[in-house]
Amino acid sequence: MICTTWRLTAGVSLAIGLASCAQPTGPVFGEWQGETPGRTSGFYKSVDLELDGTPDAQSGAYRIESTEHDPTVFGNHGTRHWGGTWTRSSRQVDGRTLTIITLHDHLPDDIGDYFLASDGRLHALDPNGKVDTTPADALYTLSPMRPRRAG
Repeated sequence: MICTTWRLTAGVSLAIGLASCAQPTGPVFGEWQGETPGRTSGFYKSVDLELDGTPDAQSGAYRIESTEHDPTVFGNHGTRHWGGTWTRSSRQVDGRTLTIITLHDHLPDDIGDYFLASDGRLHALDPNGKVDTTPADALYTLSPMRPRRAG
């Protein structure tokens, strides 16, 4: 009985320890979900994006998960997980000063630059670095989620 209880306690402790590894180790700057267009495939992607850092951070690490959806086949092309570093900067675009979030080391078919709007949404910039003003912009906007707390 003691041996069984010890194994159960050890198993629960290991599971809790492994689960905590998946959580951010520090503050979360923000977390977003939505859809973006594939740059080369033309298929939309479901995206979950998390930026690490304090609320006033200018840079940090990011984690992203994307799933590409092909309407010609049942299902999807699989889910990809990756990450890299991000930076926040200001840029003049079409006569406006915008806050830009740049994802470094992103995959070639994915969006690397976003405009951070005052409502917290991330709007994909087009390949020329311009704000997308087409009706598709509303479809391809990442919406903020409540940040997870570390610890």
